[in-house]
Amino acid sequence: MKIARWLTLLGSLVLIGSAIFHLTGYTSVLLIEAAAIRPPLDGVLKALWLTFSVLLLGLAAIALLARGMGRGGWVVLSCGATTGVTALLLLRFLGPFIGFYLLAVVTVLFLVGGWIQAKNQN
Repeated sequence: MKIARWLTLLGSLVLIGSAIFHLTGYTSVLLIEAAAIRPPLDGVLKALWLTFSVLLLGLAAIALLARGMGRGGWVVLSCGATTGVTALLLLRFLGPFIGFYLLAVVTVLFLVGGWIQAKNQN
């Protein structure tokens, strides 16, 4: 059970790091927006950029809380499924890049940690 919690903790820390890394790119969005994008799409781009970072942080918090719960393995597995679908969407539309690889690592950590935790709960 300890390994499951460590894997989930590690996945959450990588996800928090990914969210912070994503937030640092916001200045690039401002430069792109100033050069080429007109209202209302400029606001949509900024909102979606920040929303994605906030959602990554929220997902990391959910996984961190679930790792200590009695039946939290299923919640961690759900977090892993969410990051997996997100990684696949990024791969499909943006191709392989650092964000995809970080989410792929988080997905594996959450799925393995959640599976071990759920298996030990039964």
